Amino acid sequence: MDERWRRELTKLRDAPRPPDDLWDRIGAGSRMPEADAPSGSRAVTIAVALMVAIAALAIAWIAFRPVHGTVPGALGELDVPPPGEVAPANLDDGRPVFVVHRDDGTVEVIDAFSTHVPGGLGKLVAWCPSSRTFTDVYHGSKWNEDGGYYLGPAPTGLVTYETAVQRDGHVVVGPAIAAGSRAAAEHMHLSGPFCQTDESLVLATLPTAVSDSPIGVVAQAPSGWVAVRGKLVWASNGAELCAPNAPKDTCADAAEVVALDPNTFESKPLVVDGTFIARVQDGTLVDLTRAPQLPFKPFF
Repeated sequence: MDERWRRELTKLRDAPRPPDDLWDRIGAGSRMPEADAPSGSRAVTIAVALMVAIAALAIAWIAFRPVHGTVPGALGELDVPPPGEVAPANLDDGRPVFVVHRDDGTVEVIDAFSTHVPGGLGKLVAWCPSSRTFTDVYHGSKWNEDGGYYLGPAPTGLVTYETAVQRDGHVVVGPAIAAGSRAAAEHMHLSGPFCQTDESLVLATLPTAVSDSPIGVVAQAPSGWVAVRGKLVWASNGAELCAPNAPKDTCADAAEVVALDPNTFESKPLVVDGTFIARVQDGTLVDLTRAPQLPFKPFF
């Protein structure tokens, strides 16, 4: 054992021993005072602060959450026109509608299909800015900017849609809402005179470029609405849409049209020239609907 080691052992032996009650004294030593339980007013303050924090987080979530897909079963997302204006548009499947942006900032989407469907042949409505009404240019029915019935042979108001306005200037369109009855017509007031000329009307937007080949449209079997120009020949034994340039008393390039009432015209076939929209189903045209074009022909 070297000299340094001996010196260290000597220091340890000569060092005073700690008192026997050292650990008891440590345990009984002074401590920090315990925090008082919050009083009633402090508890209320804390609760209010928590509610404010939660509200702030909720507002932040609303402000920065995604703006798309906020309507279950969304049918499309459309541009919103400036306040006070009405603009034609199309849902994702091509179905024509109108977007109404009222002066108070509310937005509504109105179906562009007249609810007056004689014999099963549909008609698109047009918008008249002067009276702020929708009109059936063929049979004269009219509805206000909410789609409510005003006058004419239509049995109901126009169909509307669930909507959710987005911060980016669009509106998400949801499922259709059933058309209202005629009951509210007596409480309606017009904003001005009805449109007197074709040019003053705003027409619905067609879903596609207009085709001159009905049979060609059917062959393409599109999934949504299509626009086609032709000559509808509607008789007691059925109906077909012929090419618009087919010679008189002939029906070339024809596609069968279903769901039209064959008993509407029993004496002789009805022939209607014009532009139509329709859907293709099982090799036929269904939901055939007249689309007014300027200048329009008010026959049927």
